[in-house]
Amino acid sequence: MILSQAMAAPGAGQESRDAQREFEKILRDIFFFGEESPTGQEAAEQLSPVAAAHRILSNAFGVIPFGVFQKVDGARQPAEDELLQRLLSRRPSAYMTPFLLNKVVMSNAFWHGFGAVWNRRDSAGRLVERIALPTDCCSVYKDPEGPLYWYSYNVDGVQKVFAPRELSILFFETYNGIWGRGVLDLAREAVASDALAQRYGRKFYQNGARISGIVEVDTDASPVTKDKVKREFARYASDDAFKIAVLDHGMKYTPLGLSQSDAQFIESRTFTVEEIARFTGVPKHMLQTGKESYDSNQQQRVNYVTDTLVPFVTQWEQQNTQKLLSRQQRGLGWYVHGNVSVLLRGDDLTRSNFYERMIRNSIYNPDECRALEEKPPIPGGLGQEFLLSKNFGSLRSIVRGGGEGG
Repeated sequence: MILSQAMAAPGAGQESRDAQREFEKILRDIFFFGEESPTGQEAAEQLSPVAAAHRILSNAFGVIPFGVFQKVDGARQPAEDELLQRLLSRRPSAYMTPFLLNKVVMSNAFWHGFGAVWNRRDSAGRLVERIALPTDCCSVYKDPEGPLYWYSYNVDGVQKVFAPRELSILFFETYNGIWGRGVLDLAREAVASDALAQRYGRKFYQNGARISGIVEVDTDASPVTKDKVKREFARYASDDAFKIAVLDHGMKYTPLGLSQSDAQFIESRTFTVEEIARFTGVPKHMLQTGKESYDSNQQQRVNYVTDTLVPFVTQWEQQNTQKLLSRQQRGLGWYVHGNVSVLLRGDDLTRSNFYERMIRNSIYNPDECRALEEKPPIPGGLGQEFLLSKNFGSLRSIVRGGGEGG
């Protein structure tokens, strides 16, 4: 029996929520005449640093190739299972490529905390396709008679409930392995602040880059006169920006507020980029900001792959190893592996230096490096020889004490 009420995800503390509401109220009262600050996905997608971080993460995760491998005598070899290899590396379903499937999973995780793929099996228990599910249509239920949680999806009026074993789940962040925490949860205040700053900038320019001011008159003015003067100055501040206003009857205009430079508007937007970089793990230079050197940016990219993407890849490998492979296959040493080296290939010179070092130290043989470049093996099996830095002789010749290349 399943609980009839979905369990709510953990929220922030009451004190934190009260402080956030008070902060937003102050900003609305000052700048936006009581308007609510937008914090949902639709508003966040219109903020360039958030949209860029989403695009970079989802695309990077999408291009990583995953496959099924088997450990044989310490070596990794592709597993001989045509169906599994097809679903992981060629066509997971009739309407999605592997790139698109992984991109959608990361996109759902980014916005909603987790993304899930239904590993659909036929009546005989054979895996037939993999389908990405929309997280915003999902509710989590707990079985009161056991520790099992169920994932209920309602898509276009059709409801289906899944056990966790049927789904491969990728969490953006999680505190309990059941609910996920996405950018809209973790960076809600940063998103709200940047949305308010963007709206402020729009209103700033709509008002002719001028903030409100006070008009002083020498005598008492009736409400009708005050409204008329206010309307006239509002017209000068918007429709007739940069035109000359003429004052009479001893009127004096005193501008109020801060100028664009004094408000440090640009600096506030830059700070938001830094905040999004911290929350998502995407380096600042990839969000089109920062002035680091080329070498520094290269190192940041390496750190981005190892510190940001590899945890997601490891999580996805373990999920799919457990959910796609049978107990017998896992017992034979089968596992799912993602190759993140495709993100670190760099330019031609960087790759050639990398291959040279790997061959020189007998980590790769020439044919393995050629395979990474999608080149055919060297004819005659010559590329299967492992080389060492001693005159680049083969291992066999060095062990036998032969000469160069012997």
